[in-house]
Amino acid sequence: MRKMTFISALLILTNISFSLQVKLIKTISIDEEALFVTGFFVVLEDGNLLFTDMRDKNNQIKVFNEDGKLLKAWGKMGPGPDEFGGLGPLDYQSPYLAVSDGGKHRIHVFEKLQNYGFKKIGEILAWEQSSHIKIYKKNVLIHGYIVSPKEKKYGLFMRDFDGKETKYILPLEYHYGARSMSEHEKIREEVSGLSGGIAFLDVYQDTVFFVSDVRLRIVKIDLRSKKIEFLGKEPKNFRALAMNKKTRDALMNPQTGKEFTEDIITRHSFVSGIFADKDYIGVIYVNREKKINNELFYVPHIQIYDHSGELLHEQSLAPFFSEDRVTPLFYQRDKRHLYLCSIVSGKEAINYAVYKFSIEP
Repeated sequence: MRKMTFISALLILTNISFSLQVKLIKTISIDEEALFVTGFFVVLEDGNLLFTDMRDKNNQIKVFNEDGKLLKAWGKMGPGPDEFGGLGPLDYQSPYLAVSDGGKHRIHVFEKLQNYGFKKIGEILAWEQSSHIKIYKKNVLIHGYIVSPKEKKYGLFMRDFDGKETKYILPLEYHYGARSMSEHEKIREEVSGLSGGIAFLDVYQDTVFFVSDVRLRIVKIDLRSKKIEFLGKEPKNFRALAMNKKTRDALMNPQTGKEFTEDIITRHSFVSGIFADKDYIGVIYVNREKKINNELFYVPHIQIYDHSGELLHEQSLAPFFSEDRVTPLFYQRDKRHLYLCSIVSGKEAINYAVYKFSIEP
């Protein structure tokens, strides 16, 4: 009896040690009109925020402090080698900053210097890029459709900082967490017209975690062994998008499309980001469920798994809300801080606020 009691106590203590909670510790309101249109940011070592502003007339990179005040902005729109064509997704892994430039179909790679200076050290041609990127050991992991020299299709690939070597990471059939090309094609048809092929990724040591925006199925990829595993379990409040032909036709009809789009995105859930750490993986999904003055906004929810796929924790991240179903996020691994950016249109400008969460045992 004593032995069983001791073992039970150990199991209880083990479960307690793996319990987590996500706490909101700060909300940072970005100065009005300091950002025009953005959906991408990273957090620097000191907690300051770096955004790409795609609608600024100079297409600039901007640094803000933890009070939301603009500290520095640089960049110029143009065709020159040190000019930008249309900034987008980015990643920062000290001391390297990788910034997508959709206008030039390139990824610029910088090394951070003192006083928020950045020296350009590389450039990657990336015509195939579709959405997010992640730095991995002087390489950039890139989400996008690409065909290898052996004519195999992939949805994730990697190029070194100089853009000289390409490695093919995730076969296309696994893009939605599907296990075959036939299943992939079935899901692609169900979401066609509403999903633009967005996906999210993070990397911890030599393991990539990848998830699409329309299925809560995490793909785990070992970059050394090439082994692929699948994690994740859709919770009861995750309503996976699955449209039939009649709905897709109505969606594409100019007369009914807007009304159907509003109805569909309100009735379904969307994955909005992923992050990874030593002991866990977190995935964010959103539901359009908060109503303010007859307008509906997205509220994020979080699931946290261990690396074997066991669910450790889940909760809503309210009071955060946003009008965009893709919630820009950055995870500061050394401090276990999760940052989410809220985007809400005001009367004269778009309002941006960064919510800072702490993930605690």
